[in-house]
Amino acid sequence: MKLALEEKAGPLPTRPDDTVLSDAIPLFFIGRNQNGFWVAREAAGRCGGLFISRRSAVRFARKNRLVGAGATMIVENPIELELPNQGSRLAALIAVLTEAVNRRAPRVANLIGFAIAQLRSLDSQISHTLAGYRRNRAAIENDLFQGEYELVSKNDDDLPISPRV
Repeated sequence: MKLALEEKAGPLPTRPDDTVLSDAIPLFFIGRNQNGFWVAREAAGRCGGLFISRRSAVRFARKNRLVGAGATMIVENPIELELPNQGSRLAALIAVLTEAVNRRAPRVANLIGFAIAQLRSLDSQISHTLAGYRRNRAAIENDLFQGEYELVSKNDDDLPISPRV
């Protein structure tokens, strides 16, 4: 699915020369497009996708590179997906709807953009909170069991433990 904004895309960065990155190693560019969606695009144009989160774009690049070999370059300037979307169908649908709304009703487009920004912020806060929970749980396990045991239940009230392997 191609979007009308693709003509406004800036040029992709040049691929590093052979002294830095062999031509045999696939290179993926990852960056945001002009609508704020994440784009993962193979440098040679063999595959690419549109995504809502950076994590999904990186996962796509890892999945589509050769086993054990691949490079990723984060691009700061806006890049566009100039080939069929092989990424998130939801992101592509939202992008098409956002583009249509931008043409028809700019105020609604601003509202949608604000809602998407708030969802991204909420996702970031939840991820940060969960990471803190995991760190705290690991620290508590270490204090209680001096690294010899770990909690094996999701319910801390039961406190079943098992030896660390």
